[in-house]
Amino acid sequence: MIAYVFQPHINGKKSRLWSARIRLDEWLKPRYFALHVTDKRVADQKLRTLVTELERETHGIGISKPTREALRTSLLEHHKAFITACEGAKLATSTLTKYRQSLPNLFERCGWTTIRDVTAQSFADWRERSGLSPKTVNDLLGSMRTMILWLIRRRVLVADPLAELRKVSNPNVGSFRRSLSVDEIQRMLTSSPRHRAVVYQTIVYTGLRRSEMNSLKWDDFKLTDAQPHVRVPSSISKNRKESVHYLRPELVDTLTALKPADAKPEDFVFRGLIPRIPTFKRDLAKAGIPFVDARGRRIDIHALRKTYGTMLAAAGVSPRVAMELMRHSDMKLTMGVYTDVAQLPIIAETARLPSLNIPGTPANPSVKPRICP
Repeated sequence: MIAYVFQPHINGKKSRLWSARIRLDEWLKPRYFALHVTDKRVADQKLRTLVTELERETHGIGISKPTREALRTSLLEHHKAFITACEGAKLATSTLTKYRQSLPNLFERCGWTTIRDVTAQSFADWRERSGLSPKTVNDLLGSMRTMILWLIRRRVLVADPLAELRKVSNPNVGSFRRSLSVDEIQRMLTSSPRHRAVVYQTIVYTGLRRSEMNSLKWDDFKLTDAQPHVRVPSSISKNRKESVHYLRPELVDTLTALKPADAKPEDFVFRGLIPRIPTFKRDLAKAGIPFVDARGRRIDIHALRKTYGTMLAAAGVSPRVAMELMRHSDMKLTMGVYTDVAQLPIIAETARLPSLNIPGTPANPSVKPRICP
């Protein structure tokens, strides 16, 4: 057995906090544990306690049989069962693809073969040297923790070994994508082929996602009701909740014209019509809209959803209502990521403030007088 405490180096500097390196005789390789203390004597004491706990765990003392078996089972086997469960829950195809491809890669990069290998320290060490963007490493952490929580719910794992980890700060979240102005939207709807213009208009007026659009059927649209609307079933919604979106008259007219006379309720509405990036770029160019602006922000299909959120804000819709319409669980996401401040009428709104003057101040002749309500 090998067990000792040390202060790891981060970016060339020695950490104030102590960690432990432990390798029991039964392990193929050592494991590292963050002790979260600055006193070496306390770190030594925590090391002794940790070694005792790990030895009991390794030899199955005080651990249930399902947990003992889970600790011996390879992570790839657990991953296979996890994917099967996700398929049974009918998760979105994009989510399944992410879990199916990214998690095995993460196991290999972090050197994890069994659950015993999964530690906060090993993930943090890999994250530090990975060179990946904050969004990517945060997504991987979220995916891994989803699988771990699934194992806990199955009662094959007692605790989350990554619970102490926090996502890294991502100052650029939402800033790489901009919304379209009303004039740009109209130019795009005018210059694009009609079958794609319908797609763009629907997203701009509803905020639906690509995957949701792809799965909508004619039976989900109630175009002749007193309040025309589209129902997004929970099975295709990202948050797994059914939602209803009321439709503007302009969109109702467009969809009514699009609907074939022999359309069946189970027929897909937009399947095969949603363009890929090269086609979308051509439609933008035809409308005179750059794919990437001077600030490096781009326009893609999801930017139309951001456009929807920005139009809600510009129209004076209350943040709480906008959050519901966008189907967000966090107001910060609605008002921060999905609202493009550059498109808001900031100057016009500022001009609505009352006129407040200091007596005796000479009037500026270059400023025209304005009657404020």
